[in-house]
Order: sequence, then structure tokens, then C-alpha cells
Amino acid sequence: MRVVEDRWVTVSINALNPTIVAALFCGLLSVFVQADSSPPAVNSEKPTITLELLGRWHGGPVFASVISGEYIYYGMGGGIQVIKINPANQNDTASWKEVASIVTRGVVHDIDAANDHLYVADDSGALRIIDISKPTKPIEVAALSLKPNVRAVSVEGNYVYLANGWAGLIIVDVSDPKHPKTIQKYKTPSYATDVFVVNALALVTNMYDGIRLIDVKDPLQPKELGHFDIPGFAHGVFGLKDYAYIVGLQEDEGDEAGLTILNISDPAAPVKTGFYKLQYGAERIWVENSIAYLAGVANDAGLMIVDVSDPEHPTRIGSYEHATCSESVTVSGTHAYLSHGDLGLEVIDLSRPTEAPVVQHYDAAGRARAVNVSGNYAFIANGYTGLRILDVSNPALISEVATLGTYRAVDIHLEGFYAYIADDWAGIKIINVKNPLAPVEIGHADTPGNAERITVSDRHAFVADGPAGLRILDVSDPTAPKEVAALDTNGYAYSVQVVEKLAFVADGENGLRIIDISNKSAVTEIGSFIPQRKRVDVREVEVRGSYAYLAAGYSGVTVVDITDPRKPREVAHHDTPRSATNIKLSGIYAFVGDLKWLRVIDISTPTSPIEVAAYKSPASTGNIWVAESGIYVAAYEAGLLIFELRSQNQKLAEHLSRSVTSQAPDA
Repeated sequence: MRVVEDRWVTVSINALNPTIVAALFCGLLSVFVQADSSPPAVNSEKPTITLELLGRWHGGPVFASVISGEYIYYGMGGGIQVIKINPANQNDTASWKEVASIVTRGVVHDIDAANDHLYVADDSGALRIIDISKPTKPIEVAALSLKPNVRAVSVEGNYVYLANGWAGLIIVDVSDPKHPKTIQKYKTPSYATDVFVVNALALVTNMYDGIRLIDVKDPLQPKELGHFDIPGFAHGVFGLKDYAYIVGLQEDEGDEAGLTILNISDPAAPVKTGFYKLQYGAERIWVENSIAYLAGVANDAGLMIVDVSDPEHPTRIGSYEHATCSESVTVSGTHAYLSHGDLGLEVIDLSRPTEAPVVQHYDAAGRARAVNVSGNYAFIANGYTGLRILDVSNPALISEVATLGTYRAVDIHLEGFYAYIADDWAGIKIINVKNPLAPVEIGHADTPGNAERITVSDRHAFVADGPAGLRILDVSDPTAPKEVAALDTNGYAYSVQVVEKLAFVADGENGLRIIDISNKSAVTEIGSFIPQRKRVDVREVEVRGSYAYLAAGYSGVTVVDITDPRKPREVAHHDTPRSATNIKLSGIYAFVGDLKWLRVIDISTPTSPIEVAAYKSPASTGNIWVAESGIYVAAYEAGLLIFELRSQNQKLAEHLSRSVTSQAPDA
């Protein structure tokens, strides 16, 4: 059995640049991107090398759910899970059972249901239509390609309405679900985040421009009738009779954010009737029986229940609070289904709204941030769900064998029988993984900043600690790690690599910092280098012989000669179309995470790097690991991707098998 997906792609779409990351407080990694006219890559000849996807672990966060008949359908990363509700006793949630699942190509960001079909907003750029006439055997019957960042979907009659980020409102004819057709595109002023259709009006939230009221009586000729700006970033909308209920996020500290209620009986002149203030805001909203249910983030994380029977004076009557951000909420009968991101899906009893107890929980995998591989196992730093251990002996049939919760695992380093985890605000964790089926935490140390990356050398852990620079901890006793030295860099320490007596720190806008660690009690910076380009943001550094390779954000990949570490100098540069945030060297290649692309760059001649292959990921690429068994990419919301390099040329194919994991020449 082989995984059937897009095998490889040439570099052929417009570049994208990020503009904002929402709710970083809770680790929401929904990156909003804007089209750019710059060319995707410089490679005039057809590539002879390809990246083939061998397998994928589809685990990820839960963004949306929908109820249809006796079944719950909820997205989890790159798939949809199906839960059967007990029809005899819907309150007996313990008897509900998972009966099916289906894999999707991209990340499920929203779902709606109608006429025995699911309509899925695939964030990577598609509308997917799944036949659920047999709920235990869901079948994808169509996929319509769209621009990236498909954020929301609403079905009305024979039409599907999609909030498609910078592409605005997309209207699709689904009268024949097997042959969907885009019939109209309506460009909204900014980034479309949500859509709800009521009374032949498409209510479209625009991140920077509030809400747009678009007449869709004739879907072929949509026409904007009215507009209303709201405080902060507009995110979610729900329409009911003559009212629109909009939620948003705080734009700047001190700004208002919350629930705005509009009277839209005259769509050309919407009138604000009420406002319920939140501390940070909410992403989505559902209104039923004069009660609004808000999926909150950051300081408002969880579910908030607001009485809106008097639209001029909305009043909070209950809440379910949790530190992890929620993404959306669906209400059916006496239950609310809270899509709780990394945490999973929560079923909340609404018969006691002042208490809002969780009566059932379905776990999710979270966001894959980093990966290390040892033997048949991949060890993944998976955000708020901590450490996940996968059996990857067969890439086409990956299975999870163990988990261990941490605060927010963002990086992992394997050394001997131990996994060292950079755990964000919680410092570092040391896990005994001698038995991968039963990991055990044995040590912990806090750090003053945000532990972003970790590497271990000579019984010391070197931590890129964000705003606190480089921290060095003695881990000779893994049960009692202790800090022995530190150097607070001027920038934000994103990653660190140690080579002999030098530590190389990727310090964001402050470039590359080279630190002498020969005396652990008195480390000193001896050299530095900042690429002289626009929007430099050095996120990762890999050192090979006399060269340091920098993933420098929007300025691409820079090669630095470090023969004299006190006087590093640039010897080559390779522009990547988006933003280079991760880099891993293996053999004659550099594997670069370029936002939602994995790029392969030939560095056999370090002064002349050449891109030879690329693959578009369903989500942002995180840490990359290369082993004889494959190229492993932590793909945030899309889970884990496993690739290999291939060529139709037999001699080149044999060369690839040797060169991916062999040492490249230093010069």
C-alpha cells in the first residue's frame, strides 16, 4: 500500500508573504498570507530530481465540527473523524463511538453539511466534497482547487460560499456535488475570515475591515449593500433573522475586542445595537435560542455563553474556561461541540449553562513543530500535546505508539536514551525514551525566556531561549539539570548549533552570533554577521566545515564563510520565494522550510547554491530531519510528512541514495 497524494511539484505558483499571526499568546499558528508577484524560484530547466511523498501522519488540531443526523464530523489536521451519537440516549456521551475517518489532502479548517454531503474548507487551497450517505464509509467525490487559506464555508441551497483569505468571497455551484463549479469571485477589501449566509445576504468578516453585507439573491451577481467596521480584527460571524453577531480579536493592547451585535434589517445601513467586551477576543460564534456561544482565545480561551435576548444588553451567563485557545463552536440540542485546537473536541453540556461542564473529550494531536528520528521511531515535539512517538517502520502505515504531555513542546533533541525538549515558557524537559512505548519525564529546568530550540553536546544542553539569548545547562545528571552559563544576545535567539568549542546562534533580526563556549563559566561572543538585505530574520543556522548556512526569513538562504569565526563573511546567497525559517544539511543538499514549501538546494559548491526540487506542503513547514529512511518534515497543522529524493535517471538515482546522507565537501 502506498500513500496516494501529490507526489511532487515544480516551483510554479505566486509567492506569499505573511502579514500577521493571530493570538500568539495561545500558540495559534494560523498565518494569514498575502499574494506577491515575485517569481517562485529561479530554475529555467525542468528538474530531473523530485521529492516523492512516501507517507504522512495526519494528526493535527481540531478547527471545526458539524452535526448531521446522528453523527458528529470533526476535522483533525489532515482528516475528518466520524462519531456516532447514541440515538437512544444522547446524554450518554460515554456510549458514543468513532465509526469512521477519512484522510484529506490538506488541513481541515471548516466544515458544513447538506444533502448527505460534507463541504470542507481545506486551508491549503481547496473545497472538498465528501459523500456521507453512508456515514461509516465517507468518500471524497470532488475537490475544487482554490487560492490558499480557505478559512470558512457556508452552504445555502445549491451554492457553497467560501471565505478565501485575500481572494475574498468565492461562490461555488454544487447542484452536482461531483462536479462543483466556481461561478463567482467577489474580492473583499482585505482578508476574508468567515462567511454566513442568511436572508439572501452573505455576511463576510474581513480581518481589517469589519463585516461586508453582500446581496446573493442572484449568486451570479453578488453586490455589496453595506459595511460596518468593528473594533480589532474581525474573525467570526453568525446571522439570525434581522441580526448579525460578529466576534473579533484585539488588534493592539488596550483596544476593544468582543461580540458586536448589528441590526441588519436594512443591509445598506447596519446599526450597532449592543457590544459585549472581551479581554482578548474570540474566533468564532454560534447563536441559538437567544444565546451566543463564543469560541475564545488567549485570556478568553474556552467557551463563553452570553445571553443576547436583549440585543442592546448582552449578558454573560456562564463559561467553560481553559488555557488552550478554542477555534470554533457548533451547537446541537443540549450540547455544544467546542473545536479546541491542539486539545481536541470537547462536548459541553448546555443544560447547565452556568456550569458548562465538559461531558466528553476527543483527543487531538496538536501542531507538529519538530522531529527527530531514531531507528523505527519518529519523536515529535507537538506543541501543547507534548511529545508524540510514532512507529515509522512503514511510512505508508504510520502509527502512534506513545504520548507524553508537556506545556508546549517546540523542539526535540535525542541523545542516547534521552529526549531533550524545548518547552517554550516552561523551559526544558528531559524524557527517558529507552522504551519508546513508555516515555517517562525524569528532569526539568525552567529558563528565563522562551525555550525555542535545544541541542546537547558534551553533557551540556544549549538552549536558544528567545528573548533571553543562549542558556547553557549541565545535564550530566539528567534528573537535575542546572544552568551554568548564559549570554543574553541582542536579538531573539531562535536556534543554536554547537560545533566543537563554538555555539552558533540564529538571533532573528540580529543575525548570526558566534559564541566561544570553551570556558562554560565565562562564554563570550567573538563574532557576528547580519545579512545586508531587507527583512532579515535569521531563524536557523546549520554549520558544515568552513561554512554556516542561514535560514534568514524573507531574505532567503545565506552562506557565510566562518574560516575565521571572528570575521564571518558572506560568500553566497539564494533567494527563496517566501520565508526561509528552517534548514537542514545532509550530503550535498540543504533542505529548506520556506513557509509552506520544502525546497532542496544543491550545495556541492557552497558558493553556488542551486535549487533542484520543491514540494508544496499542506501547512507551514517546521523542523526537518534527514535519515537513511527518508526526509522527515514536521508540518504544523498537517502532521508529519516523509519524503525521499528520486530521479528517472538511474545513475542520478544511485547518486542520490549515496549523497543525501553522506558528507558534502567543505569547499
